[in-house]
Amino acid sequence: MAVNRVAQTSRMIIVLQNGVNAGGEPVYLKRTYKSVKPGAVDADIYEIAQAMASLQKYPLTSISRMDDGNLVNV
Repeated sequence: MAVNRVAQTSRMIIVLQNGVNAGGEPVYLKRTYKSVKPGAVDADIYEIAQAMASLQKYPLTSISRMDDGNLVNV
């Protein structure tokens, strides 16, 4: 049985370090941007995330991409 994945939606997630707590451990702030085109190239998403992070008050910690899709039997 062959199964294919049909892309539905993608999200770009930027994690920023928002400071430290009373114990000295880092506190993080997550920003999620919806409606990213599923066919977008990872390198392009990375560049956009870097540009958006440069506009933020806090330092960038990580960039993630989350893809959702449906599995269909072919």
